[in-house]
Formats: sequence, C-alpha cells, structure tokens
Amino acid sequence: MNLADLLTYADIEQLRRMQEHYGVEGDAHSKHHLISSLLRYLGRSSVLNTLVRGMEEEERRFLQLLCLDSREVYTMEDLLSKERMAWGKTEGKPRELVGKGLRSGWLFPGFTSDSRHLYRVPLDFRQRVMRVMAELKRQSLSSDQPEPTVYRDEQGLIQQDLNRFLSFVSQHIVQLTSDGAIYRQQQRHLLAQFAVCEEPIMKKGYRFGFGRRYHQYPDRFSLIYDYAYYQGYIAEEMDGYLRLTETGAGKIITECTDEAPEMIRFWIRLYRHPLPYLPVLIRWVDLLAGDRWMSSSDLLVALEGWVRDYYYETREQLFHRLLKMMLHLGLVSLGETSGGGRLVRSTPLGRRFLQQGSSLGEQEIEKDFFRPSSTR
Repeated sequence: MNLADLLTYADIEQLRRMQEHYGVEGDAHSKHHLISSLLRYLGRSSVLNTLVRGMEEEERRFLQLLCLDSREVYTMEDLLSKERMAWGKTEGKPRELVGKGLRSGWLFPGFTSDSRHLYRVPLDFRQRVMRVMAELKRQSLSSDQPEPTVYRDEQGLIQQDLNRFLSFVSQHIVQLTSDGAIYRQQQRHLLAQFAVCEEPIMKKGYRFGFGRRYHQYPDRFSLIYDYAYYQGYIAEEMDGYLRLTETGAGKIITECTDEAPEMIRFWIRLYRHPLPYLPVLIRWVDLLAGDRWMSSSDLLVALEGWVRDYYYETREQLFHRLLKMMLHLGLVSLGETSGGGRLVRSTPLGRRFLQQGSSLGEQEIEKDFFRPSSTR
C-alpha cells in the first residue's frame, strides 16, 4: 500500500503526531485536511532529501533495513530485531527508532482487528527513500567507470557443477578421511571436472565461519558440498564413505536446473554469521551497480558501516570474498580495466532474485547443521 492509502486508514491521533513531528500546518481536527497537508509536504523531493541528509546514522540504518526488505508486513519482533541491528554496538533506548518510524510515517500499524499488531512501510515511500539514498551515495563516489577490458560471468555454472558433483558421487567410491573430508587426490579428480576449477586446500591456517566443511574444501566447492549435504542429496555414512541419497539421485535426472534461488538463499543463511548484514550488502550492490559498472573500492566506501572485520579477515578481505561468492552464484559479473582496476555489475539473475525475494528475512543456518554427522 502507498502512503496515501495508509494515511487514509490511519487514526487521527497518528496523523496529529505526524503533523506535530514535521511542523506541518493544517486543521488538526479534520482528518481530510491532515492527510492533504502531509501528502503535500512529504511529496516534495526537496523535503525527502533534507530528511535523509539530516538523519542520525542509526536512523538512516534503520530506515535502510525497512526499505530494503521486500516483505509487506512486519511484526513488532521483526521491527525490534531491525532496531538492534541499526544500533549495532551502540546502546540505544528500546523502541526509540520504532517510535520515530511511527511518528515520521515510515511505519503504520494495521487497521483491522486481525492486523493491528502488524506494521507496514508505504511502498512508494520505500522506493523514493532508496532512490535518494542511492543517489547520495553515488554523489560521494568517483565518476562512472569505463567498460571493462575483460569480465567474468558465471550465471548457471554453479548449478552445473552441483550436478557434476552428485554424478561423481554416484559413479565413484568416495572414501572420507577420519576428519570426514574427501581425500585430496580424489578432490583433484572431481574439481578438474568443474566448469570453475579450484585447487584443494594444501596450507594449514585459520579457515572457519563460512560453512560446515569450509576448513577442508576451497570456497566454492565448500558451498556446493554444504548445500548438497543440507538438502539431503548426499550422506556421510558411519562406515566412512560418502554416498548419494535417493533425493540426490533424483536431482541428477533433473540436472539441478531449478537450484539457483535455493543455493543463493542457503549461501545467505550460511554466511550470515561472519557477515550479519549480508542481505543489506547484496541489496546495496544491486542498487549501486545494477545498471552500470562500478569499482569494487567505491562500493566498499559506499557500504561503510555494513562490513566489519571478522577475526583474522579485514573488512577489505571480507568484501572481496563477498563479491567472489556473488560471482560464483551468478549474482554479479566481475571485470577489470586496462589499468588493473576491479569492476562490479549485477547480472539479470541477480536483479531478478533480489527484486523478487526478501533476502533480509533469511535467518542463519541452524547450529545443528555444523555438528558431525554421527551426532546430527
């Protein structure tokens, strides 16, 4: 519902609070006059620009969390969760941002007995706010980037390699080490068949936080393996062998052609622990690089505050990992300029997924998933 619709359904007390908040003139006893005055005031682009520029950082973050989420309604629990994310490590008053949202007309409570505990963000307001915020970010960045001299696009390839992995398990005896990993020699044989080839991990070092088998396999294959295991396509048997399940055998027949959205959602859930703001990050990448090539360094500057160091990895390393996995999942293309600069642009698949789904609603993977298979 748009702002005009929600103002019509709002009770006069909320309209009066909005009038007082914005200092709008009008007859406080006439609902019609209040609605007309508020619509005229909030409909001006200059007003919205001034409001966004004048917000505190926590308010701006809370508003982004509301507007980047495609869900139509929120519970109070949803809103308080977003408020906690917006405050981050800062200690804020409980419900302060939610209350500000209600006074400002970012949020409206339900207007029927069944929906009075649910809250909406006006659809047209959501779109206008994100256009303003995106334009403000672009103004602070470098000028438009040139077309890349070379670029990579991996749309559809990870689904093909998921199918190759399942076929490999069905055709070979796959024995696991005492730690539950595929032996390196067999890993090489398997990975050489993939459309995007990786090398087995040889060096010992810190690798944790990005998946159940992330410490044993390279990044892309780790995601493919964890996804297949989570979906029940493969099973780690007690006798030390990896086997294909009946469900996995059925996926080989269909060639995993419908897996892309589910694999993306799984990746978001898997990576939300080290990157709690991952859904916000990928939505911003699409907003800023959806119709143009942008440098990865500019994108990182624009996303200041949403990417933080994670143990041994710096925010720059984390952002590079994010873009690499978005490339593998077909969400972005990555290019290079003649001078060696890195460029990013959303793919059609990425735009469809992010505009149709609510990635902000994806929760972290259950902790049970990370337990050894013998106790799962």
